[in-house]
Amino acid sequence: MTGKPAVVTARSVIKEIVPAALVRPCPPRQRKPLMTTGDIVNRLIYTEGALATCSAQVDGIRAWNDGQ
Repeated sequence: MTGKPAVVTARSVIKEIVPAALVRPCPPRQRKPLMTTGDIVNRLIYTEGALATCSAQVDGIRAWNDGQ
């Protein structure tokens, strides 16, 4: 046979993976007892920072997803 060679198409699944920096665990809750006003202020500062960290990760995941 001298015909054209058959074209074979191989399919493969490409799985996109979210960058590791965007799926790190959020900062843990603080469980220390609140004894003073300073403890409350420190907890608020920590909680606000933790929320900002998680919010930035979610925003990053959205941006990454939109770019796919």
